[in-house]
Amino acid sequence: RKIVEGSEALAKMLNYHADKPKAWIRAIDWEYREAKNMHTARHFAVRGLQQHPTCAEIHLVFIGIQMAEATKLVKEAKETAEEMIAEQNVSLCKQLESAALVYENYEHKDVAFFAKLLEQLSEYRPLSNSLAERALEEMHTLFADKSEDMWNMLANLALDGNPFLVEGTDEVKKTATLKQRLTLCIETFRKGLDRLPTKKLYSHYIETMLKLNATQSDDMAEEKAKRKALAGAFRETLEADQMEEEKLVQYLKLLLLNENPKDELVMNVINKGLQQFPHSSDIWTQYLRYLVQKEADLKEVERIFQKAMNCLDSDEKKLPVWKMLLQYYQTRPDLPDKVEKFFLQAIQQSPTISHYFQPLYLDFLLFAKNGIAEVRKEYNRLVKNFTTTLELHQKMASLEAAETQPNVSEWRNCLEQATHFYGKSTATVWLDYIRFEIEHGSPRKMQTLYERAKGMLDEETFAVFLPEYELLKNPLL
Repeated sequence: RKIVEGSEALAKMLNYHADKPKAWIRAIDWEYREAKNMHTARHFAVRGLQQHPTCAEIHLVFIGIQMAEATKLVKEAKETAEEMIAEQNVSLCKQLESAALVYENYEHKDVAFFAKLLEQLSEYRPLSNSLAERALEEMHTLFADKSEDMWNMLANLALDGNPFLVEGTDEVKKTATLKQRLTLCIETFRKGLDRLPTKKLYSHYIETMLKLNATQSDDMAEEKAKRKALAGAFRETLEADQMEEEKLVQYLKLLLLNENPKDELVMNVINKGLQQFPHSSDIWTQYLRYLVQKEADLKEVERIFQKAMNCLDSDEKKLPVWKMLLQYYQTRPDLPDKVEKFFLQAIQQSPTISHYFQPLYLDFLLFAKNGIAEVRKEYNRLVKNFTTTLELHQKMASLEAAETQPNVSEWRNCLEQATHFYGKSTATVWLDYIRFEIEHGSPRKMQTLYERAKGMLDEETFAVFLPEYELLKNPLL
């Protein structure tokens, strides 16, 4: 009874939602898998295709139920699928022809459709071998010279050991080793690259090898084969001058994971990269990183740094290179004055660079000058002569707070400066100041700070400030 009610409900649903492909798919699936009614499932599939002739999913579902029916016929017979196909069993042939007809009639085949079809058909081997062969042939004809996605899909199917792509007997297909599948995958990519030598396909090639290397096994030979394949993908792409910037940077990073990378190879990658992407911050940064790693001499590092500054066309791009230069100086204890000179030079740069290094300079001074007096002097100089960020004031406040016996007046000065520069748009500067007065300063200043905050904050930010202030004022709330 439940089955009958379910079928009736689905029929009604289709009257109202015939414009939705998912409704048809649901109905077909229900009738075939739950109601075990192939006749009605086929009826819904035909009607669904009439309503939605461009819908790949309905075609795939229809092909799927035809193949499932064919599988049933084999199970019911006393022969194998191969024997029934060889004898051209009438019922079986009719079922397989129906599936092939649905495939043939679909006129909007794209790579995604073929990928789903081949995945689906692999469940019904050997009954689906003939249709899979036709699909592979047609896909090649349609897309071999224009779709990188097709070659990527085929190569990945080969890597997964898809039975339609691995040659040999069924036993050979089932036991194909990773090395055999990897070889077939690489061959497929190379075939594709012969016809479509594009950056996109080379990137697919590298991505597939990277993904493969992200998985690990205990088989040392397999791991070696995977690493070799990845190195080959990078090398071939570089030689073809088809390396995307992102991939080239990735290659450099992988090479530099080695403590003693091959200098000739690294410089070849860097030089090719800078020829193609002279404004790439990432490549210049990795170049400096390489020099840091191999402990290059000072003149060479500073020469490359200056070259990068001349090539990079924005401060945002220059900042990572500045960071790498600082890293170099910090690895050279034999150049003690260089770090301080670096900070002073960096702070003189545009706000993007200056703002980043200001708080770091305070940290450096506290360590280098062995006390907070010089840090306070520099903080006040920065506030007076440069634009400053909220992070600078917060950093100075945290350094004051960390003193064994904090100087309340100096600490308060940092919080006051924060409200002076950021008190119009940032609620936290006022809340931090009030919290400080409650816990370390003078709680009676709370009301004055509240009035100042109310007068300075815009309406929206004050609405954020008020409930937090009330909690500070009345903790029991």
